Amino acid sequence: MKAGVASENGLVMRDIPQPKPKPNEVLVKVRAASVNPIDWKMRRGLMAKVFPIDFPRVLGRDCAGELEGGLVAGVSDPRTDGTHAEYALLPADQAAPIPEGLSPEEAASLCVTGLSAYIALVETARVSGGHRVLVHAGAGGVGSLAIQIARQLGCEVFATASLPNHDYCRSLGAVAVVDYRAQDFTAAVPPCDVVLDTIGGDTHRRSLQILKPGGTVVALAAEPIPRASQKRSDVRDTMVNVRPTRERLLQLFQWATSGIIKPQVTQRFKPEQAGKAYAISESGHARGKMVIQF
Repeated sequence: MKAGVASENGLVMRDIPQPKPKPNEVLVKVRAASVNPIDWKMRRGLMAKVFPIDFPRVLGRDCAGELEGGLVAGVSDPRTDGTHAEYALLPADQAAPIPEGLSPEEAASLCVTGLSAYIALVETARVSGGHRVLVHAGAGGVGSLAIQIARQLGCEVFATASLPNHDYCRSLGAVAVVDYRAQDFTAAVPPCDVVLDTIGGDTHRRSLQILKPGGTVVALAAEPIPRASQKRSDVRDTMVNVRPTRERLLQLFQWATSGIIKPQVTQRFKPEQAGKAYAISESGHARGKMVIQF
């Protein structure tokens, strides 16, 4: 099969043996696989403490494709070869059938990012009607779904994004968007009940400043979280453990087919263009979700 094989020097498409499923795994003929920041981070060794890998390696965390005459989508085990290939293995309990009305590209785009937004906001922060929520990097893969989820649950949603993405974030449901390059969000956003931090670093520290007493920062951070030198005792500061399950995926797919959320597939790439998709993701300026079509 053809696969995007990563090394320390980059990513190339080449032929490798088709994987064989073990018990509790399914072999999916991939139709679409999304590109997530974890892909290039693993290739660059930034995730080595959590997911140590040996090269060469097939990356990719989620996909949608054919299984026994139907379509499924799910999340791979990061400890094994991934989904940027013509065939991929998925743990059976981390895959779900794709309902009618949802394309393979849309389903793939909802897996890692959708689970991240859903678990962070619905299960961890427990957002509800009347909450004020700030979503950092609102135009990104997680942010674009988080804005929609929070809005649909009755929240007043603010976001940070570069100026060209302000209208995009508003179209998803944000009532106001802060240009993180030119504005200090701690001065531009009123006190919040929940902050979704996908950035980390100093942004995380400053996010604690704008929480209401009893508020929550939930982190899916790209940069290390600073040590607790300026923690507040009256707020909750927590990391999100993204745990893929069939039940969570089914919930996201149902929301998408019923119009509660809209998948944000903004760019499609051929397999031989996977390296370009990785570079865009690494630049930090991707809007919505990029998918590789096989």
